[in-house]
Amino acid sequence: MQIGTQPAISPNEAIRSLLARLARPARLLVAVSGGSDSLGLLLSLARHPHEGITLLAVTVDHGLREASAQEAAEVSRICQGLGIPHATKRWLGDKPATGVAAAAREARYRLLCEAADEVRATAILTGHTLDDQIETVTMRAARASEPDAPGLAGMAEAVLLHRRHWLLRPFLRTRREEIRIFLNRLGQDWLEDPSNADRRSERVRTRLALAEKPAVLLDQIDAVSRRRQDIADSVAKWLSTYATVQRSVLMRVPGEGLSVDRIVLRYALSTSIAVLGGREQGPAGHTLDKLVDACRLETPWKMTAGRVLIDRRRSGLYLCRESRNLPSLTLNAGEIAVWDGRFRLVNRGAEPLSLVPARNPEGAAGLFGEVPPSIALRAAGVLPPEPAEGFMGTATEGFFSRPLLAPFDRFLPQFDLSVAGAFAKLMGCDHFAPVPIEDSVRKR
Repeated sequence: MQIGTQPAISPNEAIRSLLARLARPARLLVAVSGGSDSLGLLLSLARHPHEGITLLAVTVDHGLREASAQEAAEVSRICQGLGIPHATKRWLGDKPATGVAAAAREARYRLLCEAADEVRATAILTGHTLDDQIETVTMRAARASEPDAPGLAGMAEAVLLHRRHWLLRPFLRTRREEIRIFLNRLGQDWLEDPSNADRRSERVRTRLALAEKPAVLLDQIDAVSRRRQDIADSVAKWLSTYATVQRSVLMRVPGEGLSVDRIVLRYALSTSIAVLGGREQGPAGHTLDKLVDACRLETPWKMTAGRVLIDRRRSGLYLCRESRNLPSLTLNAGEIAVWDGRFRLVNRGAEPLSLVPARNPEGAAGLFGEVPPSIALRAAGVLPPEPAEGFMGTATEGFFSRPLLAPFDRFLPQFDLSVAGAFAKLMGCDHFAPVPIEDSVRKR
């Protein structure tokens, strides 16, 4: 089947491509709901030679429909017939009254990671298809106000979840129709989720609309994906070349770093503000445009965006978290907590700790060398909290603080891996796990 000049590929071709690019040995955890896409993925994998690869399966039961437990049991039966170990993970507890779809997605990723931990999986596989990709790009294009919005590249082939497990989507170039033809040839039925016909869903409305008009071309998705990857790689190079970060809270960019390509600078500042502000997303588009325009000026100025104060001086551009609304907290013995979206705090001691935002105005200049005194004072005030009795450092008597990268720690698309890696080096974070397959975006 052709979509533009680039052909969609069959389920068998998709699996052959995956297996050819996969590092071995590997333990693959296949997420199987019982629908056609995930069953097609499981059966395609099972029917291919996979020396050095162990297949396992998991079903997430969201508990949102009465039939969900029975459907999970049916998937277990199919897996048993294939000789593939299967587990069911259930989303327990009360469900939110609103935003159920988003909450279910978060629960699904969390439960998939738990299952992957339990079986020591190399990667999690899902059955997202080219149809899903086209719907995603169409929905994001309808919402985007910027022609270079990152989301217009669609779903990445690989995503790192919670810094722990890579989720792979081998069917992103395969049509659902081809998967169902494959299943029909095997005589394998699949489950139909009634929510796929619910017009209250944006995706369902988009799917129905796409059936009546030409779809987004695969060529377009590929082109935007390559463009996004190129921008991300340029941002990673920009960070390595121009940015310095002190104590994981204060970034400096020299003046020459502000005269680079506008799109690169915009993306670099957006992600920098998100990281330093402890937020998963950067500022709104109009704020970023205003900020990039200001960066072309050589005169001093200040601007606030995403909880970050951006301060232009003769010596460069300084970015630091605002000192407002910094939380205090009590960290119980053995407890781990995220503070201000910027640091993970660990209390390995035997007693609770009362933690307060760090305040050390007298020693600020010594903590932050070669920066204007007022900026050093500001940065000292947004360091991670310390036990109330006071200390300065990153660890004492079982108390540890480690910087987080809020835009990347929960959900990291493969497109942004080079950017995340550059930030990890600047901020003093642990490195991100490499993708267990070759990058098909870079190869095309």
